[in-house]
Amino acid sequence: MKTSIDALVGLLLQNGKKITVREAAAKLRWDEKAIEKVALMLEQGKVLQLDYPVNPLESITLHMLEEKSTEKKVPLKAINVREKYTLDVDGVPAEVYIYESKEDRTLQYYIDMPTLSPYTWVVIEQLKDEIIKKVPVEVELITDVERASKISKAFYQNILDVLRQYNFPPNEKSVIGGILLHEMNGLGEIEMLVADDWLEEIIINSASIPIGIYHRKYGWLKTNIFIKSEEKTVDYASYIGRKVGRNISTLTPILDAHLLTGDRVNSTLYPISTKGNTITVRKFARNPWTIINFISPELNTMSVDMAAFLWQAIQYEMNVIFAGGTASGKTTALNSLACFIQPFHRVISIEDTREIVLPSYMWNWIPTVTRTPNQEGLGEVSMLDLMVSSLRMRPDRIIVGEIRRGREAEVLFEAMHTGHSVYSTLHADTGLQVVKRLMEPPISVPKSELSAVNLLVVQHRDRKRNLRRTMEISEVIAVQEEEPNLNIIYHWRPRTDNFDLVHEPRRYIEELNLHTGMTVTEMKEDLNSKRAILGYMLKNKIDSLEKVGAVMKLYYTDPDFVNTAVSKGYAPKRLLEG
Repeated sequence: MKTSIDALVGLLLQNGKKITVREAAAKLRWDEKAIEKVALMLEQGKVLQLDYPVNPLESITLHMLEEKSTEKKVPLKAINVREKYTLDVDGVPAEVYIYESKEDRTLQYYIDMPTLSPYTWVVIEQLKDEIIKKVPVEVELITDVERASKISKAFYQNILDVLRQYNFPPNEKSVIGGILLHEMNGLGEIEMLVADDWLEEIIINSASIPIGIYHRKYGWLKTNIFIKSEEKTVDYASYIGRKVGRNISTLTPILDAHLLTGDRVNSTLYPISTKGNTITVRKFARNPWTIINFISPELNTMSVDMAAFLWQAIQYEMNVIFAGGTASGKTTALNSLACFIQPFHRVISIEDTREIVLPSYMWNWIPTVTRTPNQEGLGEVSMLDLMVSSLRMRPDRIIVGEIRRGREAEVLFEAMHTGHSVYSTLHADTGLQVVKRLMEPPISVPKSELSAVNLLVVQHRDRKRNLRRTMEISEVIAVQEEEPNLNIIYHWRPRTDNFDLVHEPRRYIEELNLHTGMTVTEMKEDLNSKRAILGYMLKNKIDSLEKVGAVMKLYYTDPDFVNTAVSKGYAPKRLLEG
């Protein structure tokens, strides 16, 4: 991207490295005062020199001192481009290409951003000093998401106010302003990756190899972005640490932090990581998946029958544990199904990292997160602390991020036995493994307690094909002396990519009949109604968190209207507006 600064330098080179400000202003149609200010910054960077005339009516003369070589952009060497999309992050535009590399025939991620010349970068570095003098960067620990967002917006506005005095064209002001924001109040070029909603993970392994990403559709890919130096990685890690009141140094070379956005960051310093300094960012979904995304044919993560069954289970307060391996989608499944909770219920969520996001109509929701101890080992708030506290808040539903320890499980199962509806996650690959993990150390739940769990939902990630599927829904029938007895209700068939009903639910029907009085026929009619509503929402693309929430809110206040709207095919607008 060529800027007005490059045009000014180009004029100098064309005129034998010498030109007056007045001549430059006439040729570039740029304000003389603005040119003088830019020239002063270039003088600070030892690019040129300003000669002031004795006669004040004459113009300042600019002399070129040093030519800088412009770094060439790495070209896109593609066999074929699989996908292309655009980003615009704080005024900085970019095009993303997912392509097959000519060199090693692997899929890679190429982000084409505006490339600025070294002359423009000299001015940007000088602008940083001017902005800091006028607008001090906040260094205090900020614990409120809304306040952090307001501060960032105010900082960006102040940057644009400073740039206004240089009379840059609107597109240049926008790009330079965005780059300054990313450099001064962010992670530089990495901010472009953070803004890409298709990315789940961003990794820096060292300065010698490109940044890597995990793409929702294509898995692990290399990018065309390099960190400039190992020191720059340390700067970024230190910046992240300051944001959350943590420290990373040679004495404490590991940083594990949760940002206000919900993103999890881990960083290690050399020589703990022997190849170089590292940063791993696990991104929190900005637009969370809903149950409609799960059942969409494009993603096919869960069948409509399974979704309707789980909706019914959650509506009637069954206890559900979501299991699966790392990045299999268990928390995403829990989050999407939590929309089925009645709007008047009091919900307490307990997490290490803030990942649960519920629709705004659920006004009686209290999200809580754990806190790690400070450098003196004080101030820790554990998951157990929050679980015990939650029982004193008169909750109807308790959502727990993950069960890890015996004491946590003990409190969780106590909550189930005392009439609270509980949902949680656990690392396990099958329903049988869930039960074994619960019974074995370090969790060690007594067999007799396991009957408090109604359903197990197991998520699976097929790494080879980069698929996520709800592999199994099962129920705990009884716990025998040796092995638990599970009834697998639904199961995913990987060869055909279909979801099959394996066995009819047994205990589930008994419990639902016991607590609601519904007959089997009434249960099936209720499931048919729920299937129809889900199908209507899928057909009409009612798939955002707030839209799904609006339908659920209406369903729980006026189910007859919703069923009528679905059966008669009312316009989505009429349904969403009630």
